[in-house]
Amino acid sequence: MTKQQYIYNQALISKAEKKTFEKIDSFKVMQKAAKACYLFILKNLNIKNILVLCGPGNNGGDGVLIAHHLIKQNFSVDICYPLGFPKTKDSKKALDLLTEKKNIKENVSFEDYALIIDAVFGTGFNKELKSNTASLFDKINKSKAKIISIDMPSGVFTDNGQMNQIAIKANITLALHRFKPGQWLLPGKEFCGNNVLLDIGLSNIDNECFLKLNYPLKLPVPSMGDHKFSRGCCVIVAGENLIGASKLAFFSASQSVLRAGSGLCKLLVSKKNVQFFKSSILEEMLLTYDNNKDFISVIENEECNSLIFGCGIDNTIANKEILTFLLNKQINLILDATIFSLFQENINEFLSLLNQRKKNTVMTPHAGEFKRIFQVTNNKVYDCLKAAKESNAIVVYKGNDTVIGSPDGQCYINAESSPYLATAGSGDVLAGLIGGFLSQEINALDAARLGCYIHSQCGIHLGSGLTANDVVREIPNVIKKMMN
Repeated sequence: MTKQQYIYNQALISKAEKKTFEKIDSFKVMQKAAKACYLFILKNLNIKNILVLCGPGNNGGDGVLIAHHLIKQNFSVDICYPLGFPKTKDSKKALDLLTEKKNIKENVSFEDYALIIDAVFGTGFNKELKSNTASLFDKINKSKAKIISIDMPSGVFTDNGQMNQIAIKANITLALHRFKPGQWLLPGKEFCGNNVLLDIGLSNIDNECFLKLNYPLKLPVPSMGDHKFSRGCCVIVAGENLIGASKLAFFSASQSVLRAGSGLCKLLVSKKNVQFFKSSILEEMLLTYDNNKDFISVIENEECNSLIFGCGIDNTIANKEILTFLLNKQINLILDATIFSLFQENINEFLSLLNQRKKNTVMTPHAGEFKRIFQVTNNKVYDCLKAAKESNAIVVYKGNDTVIGSPDGQCYINAESSPYLATAGSGDVLAGLIGGFLSQEINALDAARLGCYIHSQCGIHLGSGLTANDVVREIPNVIKKMMN
């Protein structure tokens, strides 16, 4: 096993196989893959009563070779071919190598086994399930057995994590050579259990890989000579009606900016709300304005390194005018929440304004906000990269499977997260983190990656019952752990 950042789609894994098979016999690679899976099972699972479900393709070949190893070690192993016997050259070789033909069973009861090894489809599946296969998968999922899937849970599409009707729900998925997109994208992510990567000796073509896992980056460390004015300044534009969720959004973002290490966080608020802020702010500073003309004057005369717009604002003509001004202003922007409603009726104008920008733009839509502006298909990675290219912006397409895409085609899946982050104000914490990092002159893609990673780690650490304020308070603990 190895820790790898690269994620290969179906085309790339096929290319790696083809390149490998020019030098090494494909069946030898199958044998190596099966042995790696067998050794993992031997080392990590003390289960003797095993069923191996084999499909007619090469994934089934892996399965029968795994069974062969386990039988030789005196495990009680039955083999079943529920969809018919091998059809590929290497899967036929694998079956021929099996001396224990008596272990092949035509009919089995899943309740009789403590471990089921799923080697039915693997990465090759991308079609509609037949009703009898769907029924088979349902019975497997209802059994009490622990399930290990080889390369992909059968029924999950490799490139997008989608499925037709149902898929086998594994406890562990043994990924061969490199991780696959469908192991980290919903709903497939939920069917993989714990993804474990095994080295099987395929050719390394990582230089052709555009998709990676979002592993932690090195954090900036202030020097002894730094002061608050040298560590960056982030401005956040406040909404007009600061009660309830709007108030929560704003202060979640502002506190996150500072905890990300920004030296200053300035709140740009309407003068009519000044008294409210005076009694509520902590370390933040106040900037005030009377109207849109005054707002523009304040921004023109204010030095800041990044600006967050969208948290807690309303969908009004005035805010659309402010957004238009900001998009024409050469300032690093983080755009969130209501932003994606302001230009919903004139998307081309919004995209045109974004494309003329020279400074960084980071947009952080959840699925509902994303579809107001961008096209949605069944492939989140494709959609995110297309949106990033169309908008000339870093797009953080949020969810438990957040995808971060850049206009130049780089893409990351923020794989580790927590469902408990699905709570009010959580997204505003993320916007604040990204704004805080961007204010410290970290490039926009790295700022987005750092924000997503720290945000999700806070959720993992806190677990059930967290609120946005809890996430804000957890940020220093996660950063400290990263720096150590």
